[in-house]
Amino acid sequence: MRLEEMVHDEEHPLRAIKDMLAWGKCPDLLLYGPPGTGKTTTAHAISYEIGADIYEFNASDERGIDFIRTRVKQVATQRGYGQHTIILLDEADGLTKQAQDALRRIIETGHGLFILTANEPANIIPALKSRCVSYEFRPYNAKEVEMFLPEWAKPLAVETCSAYNGDLRRISLALESVNEDFDGLKEMAGAEAKAYSDPALSLIGGDWEGLRKELQTLVSHHTSSNTALLNRLHQKVRQLDMEPPRFHHYSRIWGDAVLAAHQWPLSQEGFIDWFVGSLASLWDGKEE
Repeated sequence: MRLEEMVHDEEHPLRAIKDMLAWGKCPDLLLYGPPGTGKTTTAHAISYEIGADIYEFNASDERGIDFIRTRVKQVATQRGYGQHTIILLDEADGLTKQAQDALRRIIETGHGLFILTANEPANIIPALKSRCVSYEFRPYNAKEVEMFLPEWAKPLAVETCSAYNGDLRRISLALESVNEDFDGLKEMAGAEAKAYSDPALSLIGGDWEGLRKELQTLVSHHTSSNTALLNRLHQKVRQLDMEPPRFHHYSRIWGDAVLAAHQWPLSQEGFIDWFVGSLASLWDGKEE
């Protein structure tokens, strides 16, 4: 896909990236934001725009320093200089700190253009951030979703955007699955919205076993990261009327969970057990 084919409004980072390329500039980049917001697609569109070869690695698959010192360094040091080679590191926030430090040194001394993507920029070390120009990719808004949807689906832009939290990747998959069925898309969007409303209501009501089961069901049917799961849940909780003391206690645990989410070493099921147990232990303002 080309940059001009990607949907965006005037405030989207794509506008700034287009202007940068128009001036003939393309520094090393850090593109960060939730899944489905166009980060990887933008990297490929940039490679098309400047006529560069692109070498793509998913940093969440191989997180350690050996991966950086061997596979990434080999490409960075053996290819021709500059804009003719792009090294795309998807989910760079999944790299260990040691691997990120090694990557910083390779970026400083190697050839080619580096584009890093991340869901959680807080997990990128400052020394690596300072080497890149950063752009925040937010969820697509309803206007942009309407631009993306085919004509038959445009009347559902607002509810589809809300249900899928502006995630164009998941909206695209939903469109493919319903095969131009308006009622089918409406039903899917409604079910998606309800999927996060139910656990939010269980959390408000202190139904911990119900919350645990509902979150387990979500991760078994969706390919969401721990962070994405927490963000979607939080958006629903904030829309509900929770007593301020309870909301403060919930927010404390939610914040701790966000910090722990990306580095969680075990299964998502274990993460959910810990999150729900932490909420239960602090509910009513009493730590057990």
